[in-house]
Amino acid sequence: MTFDQQALVRAILRSPRIRGKLVVLCEGDPLTVEAEKNAPSPQMYARLERTPDSAFYAACIPRDWHGMGLPRFYNCGGRSQVINTFFSLLEAHHAQPEDSYLSPDKLYALVDLDLGPERMPDGYVYATTEDVHAALYSNGLLNADLDSRHRIWTTALVHKEAFFVLPGIDRAWRTDSVPFLNGGPLVLRDVHVEAARRLEKDADLAGNFATLVARLKRFAVEGLDCSSPSGLGDSWLAAALRASTDGYELIVRALLAVAKIKPIWGQVEPDPGLNSSLSPEVYREQLVLKIGQEIARLDPARHSLTGFFSWLKQHR
Repeated sequence: MTFDQQALVRAILRSPRIRGKLVVLCEGDPLTVEAEKNAPSPQMYARLERTPDSAFYAACIPRDWHGMGLPRFYNCGGRSQVINTFFSLLEAHHAQPEDSYLSPDKLYALVDLDLGPERMPDGYVYATTEDVHAALYSNGLLNADLDSRHRIWTTALVHKEAFFVLPGIDRAWRTDSVPFLNGGPLVLRDVHVEAARRLEKDADLAGNFATLVARLKRFAVEGLDCSSPSGLGDSWLAAALRASTDGYELIVRALLAVAKIKPIWGQVEPDPGLNSSLSPEVYREQLVLKIGQEIARLDPARHSLTGFFSWLKQHR
């Protein structure tokens, strides 16, 4: 059954679970909702919020927010579908507010930055997703004194998978089995090196190179060669060798604002020596939730996702 966006819109609006709550739309495969006149069952409403992508963001909510009106998260497809769903929800609510539990001023969206910009519908305060990113972040961290009109947010990094390999996130699995990649224990610096080396062969990066060079200028990283994808990768590797600990975190955020991590993350698997019964896919889903829980403990000033939720908490 193909994805019916209008059916999903109706299901969200009719869900009593969103009454008085923040609603955050995000990317990821949406649960198929049949087009029907009657509202789906309570079990369907619960399943709508338990897909892997929305579960990751829910896991990132800082601990001090728990029990205080947590947001409801919904997967709505790709970036353009999320944005379209955002405006469709508002339009449908205003057309029939008596059939909706939505609080329009509590509706938000969080989409991947991605490599190329996405145009926003006419009338939105920012023209493209790249404009949103420029307004939200500096050095991959949230700016202070943000405009309250921000309702559609981009991630600070290119995809949510980039957050899985930021420095220090390996604390999420130090008390458990270490993930394996390419036949050995996963080492974050090796992932960063592989991501930098892949830049030269990334056709999407080459096709959006001018946009990405402008994006990199929002990071205070010296010595990057932005004349070509290969020059960028080589100069990043050189900068990584001479960077201090704090400096390395900064250049990694810059790298992960333009480098794809999805293909690398898709190769992560459990330690084969443990004879785990989990499939690599299920193992990664479980690991991602542990990473989200680790992110939730981080200082909002030092991490863009906890920064997002800290900001959102003030607007609930």
